[in-house]
Amino acid sequence: MPTLTDVLEATVGGPESPPAAARALDERVLADELLEQVQQRIDHMFQARLREAIAPALARAVDGLLRELGPELAQALRETAERAVAQELTRRRKANDTPAL
Repeated sequence: MPTLTDVLEATVGGPESPPAAARALDERVLADELLEQVQQRIDHMFQARLREAIAPALARAVDGLLRELGPELAQALRETAERAVAQELTRRRKANDTPAL
């Protein structure tokens, strides 16, 4: 006649074998952890490569913008300075034309 331990071991799969659901859960947790680690590595490598690839393109774009916009910015600065000088001259003329009290 079998004992209760014999019946339980036969039903569960032996004293050292965890239930199939527990094994599947452990495998799923391990797979999720490994996938997360791989994803982090891929993200890091992708970002590093992207920075390396983008840096020269950005430098060329900035150089091009400076070449294109440089003359326009210089013209705008000249016009601003001319207006400031004209306003200051007008202010001084008005100050000289005002009779002293």
